[in-house]
Amino acid sequence: MARTKLQISRRNFLKSSLLSAAALSISSCSAQPLATVLNQNGLRLPWFRTGEIKTTYNYCDMCPWRCGIVVKSVDGQIYKVDGNPADPKSRGMLCARGQAGPSFVYDPDRLRAPMIRTGARGEGKFKEVTWAEALDYTAEKLKITGQAFGPEAVAVFGHTSGDFWFTDYFAQAWGTPNAAKPSSSLCTSPREEAAKLTYGLPIGGHEPVDWDAINCIVLIGSHIGEDARNTVMQDFANAWARGAKVIVVDPRFSNVAAKADYWLPIKPGTDTALLLAWLNVLINEERYDKAYVAEWTTGLEALAAHVAPFTPEWAAEITDLPAESIRATARLMADNLPQAAIIPGRHVTWYGNDTQRMRAIYMINALLGAYGREGGIYFSKSPYIEAYPHPPFAVTGSSGGCSAEPGQESAELPLGPTGKARADGARTNFLRGATAMQELIPPMISG
Repeated sequence: MARTKLQISRRNFLKSSLLSAAALSISSCSAQPLATVLNQNGLRLPWFRTGEIKTTYNYCDMCPWRCGIVVKSVDGQIYKVDGNPADPKSRGMLCARGQAGPSFVYDPDRLRAPMIRTGARGEGKFKEVTWAEALDYTAEKLKITGQAFGPEAVAVFGHTSGDFWFTDYFAQAWGTPNAAKPSSSLCTSPREEAAKLTYGLPIGGHEPVDWDAINCIVLIGSHIGEDARNTVMQDFANAWARGAKVIVVDPRFSNVAAKADYWLPIKPGTDTALLLAWLNVLINEERYDKAYVAEWTTGLEALAAHVAPFTPEWAAEITDLPAESIRATARLMADNLPQAAIIPGRHVTWYGNDTQRMRAIYMINALLGAYGREGGIYFSKSPYIEAYPHPPFAVTGSSGGCSAEPGQESAELPLGPTGKARADGARTNFLRGATAMQELIPPMISG
């Protein structure tokens, strides 16, 4: 289907504006729709549809959140997408990315069939083939590569829904450890490993926050209002509207920083220093949830000794933040515990010390008594689902995030690179695949 392009002169634009005003007045005493009035005057603008409107229900595939949507179409062409009011994720609303869905569908550059390169790399010469031809071609190339260089010479990349068929099942069945997910390796892996090392459980998606009862929200590099999921944005907006305190740590004065009670424009790369100072204040001033910490945690004495030198004054020199602001924000969190928590968001792969930064965040949340509490962060219980049948695995281990060797537990992994080489030169044990994308791009370009 061709995408309709808007071509309208200044004269016709002014004419349509006047006719629109006239049509509005006419419509108040006439049964004629506005589009009919304009069409009668020779203006068939593409955003006015005169055919029968068809409504269908689907889900948005513009991001992994999968919001339920209501799709409006005329003569088989989509012209409007809205959130489905009955869907628990979209709740009748849709973000800008979701609203752009129809443009993606009708983009003239959208690939609609498999393509095989026919010229030299970089020439941009491709031919369209069937799916059967594409799969046969791929299988033959894989066979040749595997026989010549071994299975680990193949690297597999995937992203979002369905990628586990390639990065997990296919890679392990093929026999290559070189599998990575940008959504994990370049985004969430540090927080997953930090969560397992701190309290034994991975997170998987967004932290399930009790937005209806939380009273102090701390955001570090989490741009809610600009890149957050639809539901999270709605939940945050509702929490802010009912009076929840907001602390934003961000070098940039973001949209959410404009709504914050405290905006801390931190020097980039120094977030861990701020977190250590917050730990120092909470422990030294005994502003943590003592009963919760005594019942559910271990190692408080060791943590207290470790953070003793990291005072707000020490952090101020590193972060370019006033020591009093560091101290005041720590106290604000403590004043609202356990209905207070740091919400780090998904993209936490920043500077190379990200796992340790995330561990500090989780320790602060534990001191606040936020886990498993009303107004804090809760853990959902998932039903047990049998694993889908798969071929025998030549190698084992998860792709994308931190991974152990077969039989090795996460707790045995060192908190740093091991230096063990892989086919792509990346590290094997620590943040498996975390740098695979960057390290493989140059040879991909060079051929």
